[in-house]
Amino acid sequence: MIVKSPFGRNRRDRDADRRALRRGDAVELACRLRRTSARGWGPWTDASLRLAELGAGGASWHVEDPVSVGLPLVHGPVDEDLVDIDEIWLRPIRFRAEAFWGPEGDILVLTGESGTTELACPPELTDDVSTRLRDQIGLD
Repeated sequence: MIVKSPFGRNRRDRDADRRALRRGDAVELACRLRRTSARGWGPWTDASLRLAELGAGGASWHVEDPVSVGLPLVHGPVDEDLVDIDEIWLRPIRFRAEAFWGPEGDILVLTGESGTTELACPPELTDDVSTRLRDQIGLD
């Protein structure tokens, strides 16, 4: 599966992503991610969110830069399953630095005992990603 950058994608591509999310198809979306570590919040970094086919697996994220998510450089690219998530909620964009697709929209916040991860997706996909993650992870 090829992940395309969300920047410059046209409406037809995002509509196709939305339909795939709603159907429960396997989807891989480019997004921005940051998470907490022992040092506090890490920087926003390019990531991909992978959702297996609904009912056939879970969800995970991938980043190329391990330092950006609080891991040592020798770790290499990071793939992490979204497990032990207790809550998923949306918060509004607060700062210009996190308005990757414009000032209107929300950030997905995933909280668990081991920390918090925030995902920024294109605004027209955020609600569908939130719903799908809840279904995929088993919240609700």
